[in-house]
Amino acid sequence: MAISAKPGDKVTVTVNTTPASESAAKTLSRIFRAAPGGSNARRRRKALRTNNSEGRKRGGRIWMVRPKAPRLYQPTKGDQCELTLSTSLIRDIESVERHVSVG
Repeated sequence: MAISAKPGDKVTVTVNTTPASESAAKTLSRIFRAAPGGSNARRRRKALRTNNSEGRKRGGRIWMVRPKAPRLYQPTKGDQCELTLSTSLIRDIESVERHVSVG
């Protein structure tokens, strides 16, 4: 089933079931990251990764070893966010439509 909203529309995405597959969980995380509050979390995560990186010598030069970025948001059943749709978000929502409802 396709989403009836168009790019530029504001919608509310509600999680109905917590996805069991890792790919669906990553997609839901990407959808929730697009919400307006996601930019602050991305800035905080970047600062933490920069401060926790360590330098090692590799080939006579300093090689910065940065830790993997943790997932910003892991949505569970009942979580919701309001966001402005884009074409990429519409495709993401359609790929996990069995886990979410769009209103």
